[in-house]
Amino acid sequence: MPKVRVSKVGKAKNYVLEFPNEHFQSDGEILYCSACEKSVSIEQRFLVVQHIGTAKHKESKIRRQKFKQQFFTSTCSTSSGNKNSFNSELCRAFIHADIPISKLENKSLNAFLTKYTGQLIPDESTLRKNNMTEIYQETLNSIRNIIEDGPIWVSIDETVDVEGRMVGNVIVGKLSETFSKPFLLNCTQLEKCNHKTIAKLFNDSMSLLWPKGVKHENVLLFLTDAAPYMVKSAVAINVFYPKMIHLTCLAHGLHRVGETIRAKFSKVDKLISEVKKIFLKAPSRVEKLKEMYPNLNLPPEPIITRWGTWLNAVKYYCENFEKIKDVVSTLDSTSAVSIQKAKHLLNIDDIKNNLILDF
Repeated sequence: MPKVRVSKVGKAKNYVLEFPNEHFQSDGEILYCSACEKSVSIEQRFLVVQHIGTAKHKESKIRRQKFKQQFFTSTCSTSSGNKNSFNSELCRAFIHADIPISKLENKSLNAFLTKYTGQLIPDESTLRKNNMTEIYQETLNSIRNIIEDGPIWVSIDETVDVEGRMVGNVIVGKLSETFSKPFLLNCTQLEKCNHKTIAKLFNDSMSLLWPKGVKHENVLLFLTDAAPYMVKSAVAINVFYPKMIHLTCLAHGLHRVGETIRAKFSKVDKLISEVKKIFLKAPSRVEKLKEMYPNLNLPPEPIITRWGTWLNAVKYYCENFEKIKDVVSTLDSTSAVSIQKAKHLLNIDDIKNNLILDF
């Protein structure tokens, strides 16, 4: 009896029925393995059998089965009233990883999490309304448990965000013989930045740390910068915290010393500024420096508000003065005003002595 030729559509459907536990699907023409997420050739039966016997297919089947079990478990727990547990864990994971919760609105990330967790990913607003407060309280309670009754040190500083809002930050730590981890206790927007708002922020933060009653005599140290309004606020706060000692930041004092040095050596400051301009966004000049001195780093770009970077630049020019002078001397003076000024400064008789004296 002659063999009956089975159509392509019939073959695909037959394999789905023949191997019901292998996660095969068919749209009528293509045999698709949902476990491996790929199509399987149906030209000959042994190709299908060969695919089933591969290690990758077997591992994919096991992984898919585990996922189904996890999904079923999570679905059951959701129906029993634990729906919020996933949202809480998701919110906590994003916070600990320092990932903005707004990233959940990204379609690709949302689809990925939905696919591989089997959960409905909540909106950002849902997490903020239902889960952020819970996590905040947990964190605050953990700080209280570590700090207990103290004694403590407190540090306050202010900053300005990208929208120009003034924000006060309060850090606390426990004074003990061993190292105590500091904690960010409070972060509040300030209407104005003066001694009154700083004093209020201090008192509010202590009430936040000790809600049942502020331990006034257990606040022993207050650290701030040397701004006049900080000093004035410390005097006012000291009335309510009699054992508190106010210290201004030593780093600020050292920074002021560095600023004084920079003001005394104006020629050195000008040299650093002009050479910085020469190589800034100038690939051809950078290439020239690398050709002449392959092991020489680019001149540093000091930022005045970053303490110590200007002194590090002085050290660089002390150690590499002749090399920088050689490179600059080969550049065309007519191509940039900064090159003209740098050549003039490099040829001043006492510029090298000033660098050594400054450093």
